[in-house]
Amino acid sequence: MSPRKTCNIKYSLPALVFTLFHLTSVAQETAISQDISSVEELDRVYGAGAANLAIIDQQGNFNRISARQDGVVNFLSALQNGHQNVLYVIQSGNQNSVTSKQLGDANIAALIQVGYENLILIQQTGYGHSVNISQYGYQNIAKISQVGAYNEINIYQNGNGLHAAVKQTGATLTTIVKQYD
Repeated sequence: MSPRKTCNIKYSLPALVFTLFHLTSVAQETAISQDISSVEELDRVYGAGAANLAIIDQQGNFNRISARQDGVVNFLSALQNGHQNVLYVIQSGNQNSVTSKQLGDANIAALIQVGYENLILIQQTGYGHSVNISQYGYQNIAKISQVGAYNEINIYQNGNGLHAAVKQTGATLTTIVKQYD
């Protein structure tokens, strides 16, 4: 087994984007602190706009985060503590926020926010949970808590001012929420 290395990085996203993708962006920041034991764990955070922020802390092996932020003042905070957790985030618009805590192993979250001032809060504790959330519109809120194993939540919000809160405790539970205004 190879020795583990710790890497604490704070980049200005324009420099990162230019270096990695030869694109330009304005006033983006990314703070990444992660425990690296393989190349597969490296995060991909990219986008275009101004004052977007991603804070990522990964502990464990083979955790993956891919995030795209387009617009102004979008926020992503992610903590992955365990192994093989996956987070995909697309934020397009202004002032959208995601906070995700994946505590355990093999948890997956795929999130899309298009619009303004949308909020997603996720906490997954356990093994094999799945969350898929799509928010389109203004000021939509989705709050998720999963504890146990193999629980699944799908939320689709299309409109303005929609609110969904789902808490799953147990195993193999499935919840589907579709909201429109």
